[in-house]
Amino acid sequence: MKKKDNDFDDFSIEEKDDPRTWTDELVQDCEKDEKVPFENDPMPLPILEYLAEFKALIDACGHVSYFFNMKKFVKANVNKAKAVASAYHHDLRYYQDQLNEWRTKARRSYSVLSIHAGKLGYEMPVEIDWLNQLAFSEDRRSAYKGYLNTCLKNFKIISPKEMEEKFQQRLLKRLKRLKTSTNK
Repeated sequence: MKKKDNDFDDFSIEEKDDPRTWTDELVQDCEKDEKVPFENDPMPLPILEYLAEFKALIDACGHVSYFFNMKKFVKANVNKAKAVASAYHHDLRYYQDQLNEWRTKARRSYSVLSIHAGKLGYEMPVEIDWLNQLAFSEDRRSAYKGYLNTCLKNFKIISPKEMEEKFQQRLLKRLKRLKTSTNK
């Protein structure tokens, strides 16, 4: 096969005006170190602790909800709940014990979160009311987790009060959309 005249095998470019080429240390653009948020700009520890404990609280409230409902449905002989309980060899006492354990973990998370929130200057909602709201509303837990993920990405935090305000605005938008769709 004959080489074409426009092959670039022996072709090289030297840029004499770029000081990086004088020492042969020119790094390709694709090899440059990009800024990694947690290595170069670490988030302060109190903020990370606050966000982590907030997530732990939401998860604990989710477990409280699950075991509360399973206990209630097993006791009421709901077929699906009975099937799940029998598949795992769980009885009513197991669900009651798990419910008590996760309630305790949720209260503990609330207490720890209160300490971290206090360090950041945030006030906490009333414990029992707020924990019940989180335990009984999967939508609220999901929204709060989304807010926490956004906070982590943007290196910002918001208070529990601000999260609840954002959630209430979300509910109002849904209500408005529902009203406009039913009026058409």
